[in-house]
Amino acid sequence: MAIYRTTFAVEASSDRVWEVISDFDSWSEWNPSVPSIKGDLKVGNTCAVKLVMPGRPSVNVKVRLTAVDPGRRLAWHGNIAHDRFFAGDRSLDIEPQADGTVLVTHTEVVTGAFFPVFKALMGRAAIQAHHDNLNSGLKQRAQH
Repeated sequence: MAIYRTTFAVEASSDRVWEVISDFDSWSEWNPSVPSIKGDLKVGNTCAVKLVMPGRPSVNVKVRLTAVDPGRRLAWHGNIAHDRFFAGDRSLDIEPQADGTVLVTHTEVVTGAFFPVFKALMGRAAIQAHHDNLNSGLKQRAQH
């Protein structure tokens, strides 16, 4: 199991950050790491997601939305073949600050027997860049 977690400040309201996150049709305009997510924004729904890591082939997966809390949290669970083989839980948590800005915590928990092979093939730098690219894209989009 591996946990990837980053927290970053965004000079925008929680409503603005949620507006960006919840507009699946526009993810390709700001998100180089997950440039496509298709489906209805409702807990329990399945969405088709395209994952991109720098210098690596893209992967298309199905995810199930596990949290849709406007202005607060978007989360999903996905796997390849079966949870025991390769699974991931990703969340974007929005924490409003007293000054009208927010802290966004982007977390991904990856499990499964194939994860050590995936990590070796992809490399830590590519995995970290995947997260950093999503974070910086979200921040830039929400602040403009």
